[in-house]
Amino acid sequence: MKALLSMMKYIRRNRKLWVCGIFVPAFFSTATNLYFADRLQRYVIMITERRASLWEIFGMLLITLFVLLLLSWIDGMGLCAFSLFSAFTENELRDDFYDRLVRTPMNNLQKIGRGEFLIRYNTDIEQSTQIASRDMFGVLYPLFVGTGYMIAVLTADFRIGMIMVLLGGIVILLNFIFVCRIKQVQTEILQAKEVCASSCSDAIRGKMSIRQYCAQRTMSRKIEEAAEQLYQRECCRVRLETLKILTSGMVADSCMYLLTPFACIMAVFGSIGVPVVLFIHQLCRCFIMYTKNFAISFLQYSEHSLSFERVNSVLSFEDEKAENRGGRRGRAPGNYAITFRNVCVAYGNRQVLKDVSFTVSPGECTGIVGESGSGKSTLVKALMQMIEYQGEIFLGEENCRDLSLDILRKSIAYAPEHNDIFPVAVYENIRYGNLMATEEEVNHAAAMAGITEDRETFFRRDVGENGGQLSGGQRQKVSLARALLKNAPVYIFDEPTAALDSEAETILLNTVLQLKQEGKCILLITHKASTIHVADRILRVEGGCVFSEEQVL
Repeated sequence: MKALLSMMKYIRRNRKLWVCGIFVPAFFSTATNLYFADRLQRYVIMITERRASLWEIFGMLLITLFVLLLLSWIDGMGLCAFSLFSAFTENELRDDFYDRLVRTPMNNLQKIGRGEFLIRYNTDIEQSTQIASRDMFGVLYPLFVGTGYMIAVLTADFRIGMIMVLLGGIVILLNFIFVCRIKQVQTEILQAKEVCASSCSDAIRGKMSIRQYCAQRTMSRKIEEAAEQLYQRECCRVRLETLKILTSGMVADSCMYLLTPFACIMAVFGSIGVPVVLFIHQLCRCFIMYTKNFAISFLQYSEHSLSFERVNSVLSFEDEKAENRGGRRGRAPGNYAITFRNVCVAYGNRQVLKDVSFTVSPGECTGIVGESGSGKSTLVKALMQMIEYQGEIFLGEENCRDLSLDILRKSIAYAPEHNDIFPVAVYENIRYGNLMATEEEVNHAAAMAGITEDRETFFRRDVGENGGQLSGGQRQKVSLARALLKNAPVYIFDEPTAALDSEAETILLNTVLQLKQEGKCILLITHKASTIHVADRILRVEGGCVFSEEQVL
């Protein structure tokens, strides 16, 4: 029931649509069938006892048809409201899922693979929505309708009513027997789908390497194995569902097919009348149908709750931007010097940084060098409060742990080594740095980043998925222009010239010198000797420690 209770907040958000979608169809569907069964009984009485003329019978049929169509129309409007509720709920759940992804600490995103996130976003959210919509409808609707039919049949003939209730209970019990096993198989199916999605993601991400090393057959074999595992799990589910049909389904069909003949036998012996037989036939058929649906809904709920557990594991990620988290405040720092004091960072059992201490003053460019994996980027992540660390980091006189994350990150313009390029035009990619920037400011930032192409044409260019339509140098320039457009007091450039040609590198280095003159605080992470010479001093990260080197001019 945990999944149902968690989904109640989505029901409360659209409670009018939910109530209308649940109870309007239930009430009017019950009314439709009861009214039809009653009219059918009266129709038979009028014919067999010849109490009415043909015109009276014809008039009754027209009135009956009008009432039934009206009730069905109202029933359909309720179902339409419920469809709208399902659409709204799924949309809100997707919004909450995405919002949690972009607001949670980065270490949480490393707990789940990319393929798993995609399956949870595309498949599990859709399945989770069914809990508040189809599953609730499938339980409450037949419960409401079936209870009305049961009372009506028991009133018409108690013996047939009791047989109907007994067989309906058996149908529900047999369905519940299969719940646990099918739930386990469904878990295995979802896990197998994640493996397939991850394999396909690997094939797309490594498309060039696969061709370069002729690894198509190896990757195909990997995907085939994942698909075979998924197929085996699906086959297991089909076997269980077939067995369920051969047990609970046969009991339900037996009830539906035998109760009417049984009622006919009772009519032959004079226990009940023929009109009552027709009344019972109409309602018994509907009762068993809704009983099957009632049991199936519980079975589906158990499957959908698995999907919700997987979605909820993401929704439960903590919000790094909660203003009351860790006592963070919205006060801006007095100045923008960066100070590390005895900072330590560990990834699991591996110590990445050990007692790191240094200061970068405004108007100063500090170069950071070191081998790959030495912890250079970890320094940046710690400064931006993206990872956990021990020690203290200050921005001006303010401890970064005490600063609002919005204030902290607005103070820092960061151009990462692996450029984040979004599937929009180049111009929009740059404007992410400052969505309020004017066209003139965007052009100025592009010029400072070394974008010398025809900007009007280049800005309109579609970058493709992951920036695949741009060269490595062009992606780097776009990332640099985005950071420069932010016009922040602190700049962090991570390998900013790795993919730049000499002309673009010269432009960027002149930009760094200009930023220094403007009093900006700059961290420059690079391996290139031609880039590091603009730094006022150099810090080497080695063995988790930071050492100062003399500037070589």
